Amino acid sequence: MRLPDMRRSRVVVALAAACAIAAAGTTVALARRGDSDPSAGAKPTGTSVNEMADQGPIGASAKPPASSPSVSQSAKPATLPVRKPSSPSSVKPSAKTTTKPSAKKAASTPTVKPVVVPEQGDPLSQTDGLYVDPQSQPVYWVSEHSSDSRSASIKAGIADRPLGRWFNGDGADVSDARAYVAGAARAGKLPVLVFYHIPQRGCGGGEGASSTSAYRSWIDSMAAAIGTNPAVVILEPDALPQLDCLSSSAQTTRLSLLSYAVDQLRSSAPNTWTYLDAGHDDWTPAGTMAKWLKAAGVANARGFSLNVSNFQSTARNVSYANAVNAALGTSKHFVIDTSRNGNPLNGDDWCNPTGERVGVTPRTGGATGLDLQLWVKPPGESDGDCGIGAGTDAGDFSPAIAMKLLGH
Repeated sequence: MRLPDMRRSRVVVALAAACAIAAAGTTVALARRGDSDPSAGAKPTGTSVNEMADQGPIGASAKPPASSPSVSQSAKPATLPVRKPSSPSSVKPSAKTTTKPSAKKAASTPTVKPVVVPEQGDPLSQTDGLYVDPQSQPVYWVSEHSSDSRSASIKAGIADRPLGRWFNGDGADVSDARAYVAGAARAGKLPVLVFYHIPQRGCGGGEGASSTSAYRSWIDSMAAAIGTNPAVVILEPDALPQLDCLSSSAQTTRLSLLSYAVDQLRSSAPNTWTYLDAGHDDWTPAGTMAKWLKAAGVANARGFSLNVSNFQSTARNVSYANAVNAALGTSKHFVIDTSRNGNPLNGDDWCNPTGERVGVTPRTGGATGLDLQLWVKPPGESDGDCGIGAGTDAGDFSPAIAMKLLGH
């Protein structure tokens, strides 16, 4: 039977559409069967991480380099210096999303990874000898008194020697420290900085930083000023030996500040060796000092300093260091100030005593664990209006004191 033209047209269209769909399906199936994308190569199996540069040996207490982070750790090297540990609230959650969007946050709390303390570089291996400060008080005195008969002796015996540079909280401390370490770096020498600005310095006498926050800010700036330059820092002479003259709460605060300073120097000045001052054997029992050193963060410091601005013999200080280490249960390194122990003091006269002499000139080593023998206090600087420094102020350079220390 012949279909009407209109119905026949509709059937033809339908049959044509069905044929087209069948052909397209066949084409798609064939295409899928032989699909090949030349741009879809194999993806890397992992992300490479640039390793930290080797900081060099650290002597007898050197530890092997920290192992590389596992694939589950952050791609950032674990040993990268960190100024402050992140609080749990500041840790970003994983970037991986769930398969189904949800308006609610994941119930699990991101795990906060502990901050890994970076290994310290070895400033001794990075330099060639100790730095002679071109702006020390003895240098200035010699330059201003070239016609003085004492000038040649003071120049040869003191001004031309490596001396510690003290930073007492002066407004120019940060810029001075930056220039000082930069000058030493240009010369390829190792500078010695003495930080002396702890709040209630001088047994709670009102000296030092005005507050804990001011001290932390000062430490932050001083550590940043040193930066990656090699350096030695003697941290807060007398701060631990005088701890027992403070109230209980003030002691806790001081220990916390010292620990903060140690950590900041370690993270922001990675090529600096920091030594917490520990007085000497005639001041604090070794067991007590060990307890205080632990609380002040000595574990993250290179070690401790002894005999700063004092007159005890090197042998006694070495014995004391061994006793402190025994109480610590470790073998921390130490330095000794030999600037005025050439004729060791047996009594307790600490203020410009008569008969004192300079000790051995600054040098490395001398005993097991002894990193350096330093002139932390520049010979000739007065302890105050007392002894052979009568009429002088503490910290002033006196040519008369200098000559007596030199044996003239």
